[in-house]
Amino acid sequence: MNLNTHIALALAVGLILFHNDITLAVLVGIGAAIPDLDREYIFTKRRIFAKYQLHRALFHNVFFALAITFFNVYLGLGVFLHIGLDLLTSPTDRGVELFFPLGRIIKNFQLDYDGNIKKSSGIKWYLEDPNRIINKTTDPGLKEVVKMPWIRIYGPFKNSRLVDWMIFYSSFIFIQLYEINNLIIWWINFIETAFVKYFFIDIGIILFYIAGEIWRRRLQFRKVTRSIKGSIIGIMIIGLILILYQGYHLYNPVITIVNLKIVELILVSLLLGFLVSFFHVKIRFKEIVL
Repeated sequence: MNLNTHIALALAVGLILFHNDITLAVLVGIGAAIPDLDREYIFTKRRIFAKYQLHRALFHNVFFALAITFFNVYLGLGVFLHIGLDLLTSPTDRGVELFFPLGRIIKNFQLDYDGNIKKSSGIKWYLEDPNRIINKTTDPGLKEVVKMPWIRIYGPFKNSRLVDWMIFYSSFIFIQLYEINNLIIWWINFIETAFVKYFFIDIGIILFYIAGEIWRRRLQFRKVTRSIKGSIIGIMIIGLILILYQGYHLYNPVITIVNLKIVELILVSLLLGFLVSFFHVKIRFKEIVL
């Protein structure tokens, strides 16, 4: 799912669980931004990136999520929410390798994508990863250079299409409805919390992602000067330093419960989010793809 979707849903869930505590909700939102730091961007060569397939694996597994939860329960909740959403995404988006790195210990599989059964000794996975679909539809850096077993969990939904935008809009609408009585004050408090109290980690995340996306989308397939490449690397390293600096100082408080009114608001938000996202996707793509 899109990063904005992960963060919006995490904020909404944080507000529900922690009784409108903006500080804790923002921490959950920050946690939801962490897993996509495993996109290697400029730090590795494309062939190495493709060979090891660390995106949606390195920071998208239960072991990493549990480690973050032990460090800070609110950040950990955000990580789990992020992983949960990405579990719904398609092979093109690479789903989630939930049990990385344990899943990679076994490299063989029994049934290939054409239905042929491979006879081999030892422990093996059941199915081959659908690499022909993946290699035709995914980003260049996420293509599989060798046949792999089906160790990732895939869902039916495409990144940045109807369901993705529905979750984003529903979460955003829910927050506005939930805070309707003090909406302006809430936004002031939210901005102050996100960009003052958690300034370093939020700015670090923004710098890392913006520089990384500029490289991934615009520069990686062009001939760029060393100074440009060095600038991108420098910005991303500064971002990581800021993330680690403030992240080191975060601590771990307690979790709470949901009530029926929240459920009603969630249902209304989902319905309105569906309608808005339906028209958004229809206008943008001229068709509806989940």
